[in-house]
Amino acid sequence: MNFIGVDIKGARMWTGATQALNEGLKNVAFLRTNIEIIERFFAENEVQEIWLTFSDPQMKNPRKRLTSTYFMARYRKFLVDGGIIHLKTDSNFLFTYTSYMVEKNQLPVLFRTEDLYHDARIDEDTKKILAIQTYYESMWIARGLNIRYMKWQLPREGALEEPDVEIELDDYRSYHRSKRSSLDKAK
Repeated sequence: MNFIGVDIKGARMWTGATQALNEGLKNVAFLRTNIEIIERFFAENEVQEIWLTFSDPQMKNPRKRLTSTYFMARYRKFLVDGGIIHLKTDSNFLFTYTSYMVEKNQLPVLFRTEDLYHDARIDEDTKKILAIQTYYESMWIARGLNIRYMKWQLPREGALEEPDVEIELDDYRSYHRSKRSSLDKAK
């Protein structure tokens, strides 16, 4: 199995590549690109799973959310039929939005928890995989935030629709940034 990290930030690519080289990992690669064109880099049925770890929740722009139907349609072009998508996030907004999107489109949910590190339903093999923490994840845990996790299947066929619900915005900001909007909710 191969692992390909995708990001637009060169510094993140360098950090990941350096770590992979230092650890002698031979099945790791990195792709620096704009995520909106991700389907150009993979052939049909080339990818089995997609991991979305601590993505920007994009509270103002649904189309930019990596769990939106806009991206689900792109993922379908290279993900195997019924392939698995994992979401690991500290954002209640993104997790709630994704839950509504998955429900609205009747996508099969394989597992869902709002508190990953305190959920007794997780088996030992899954704990090993999920215990791999990103830099941001360790920061959020240190701040006392729950880590939410969901995995679902994405069938190749079927229309995808955006959920039409208002969701309360996250009340915190990374790096102590202030809110840029007076809104408390978004779609």
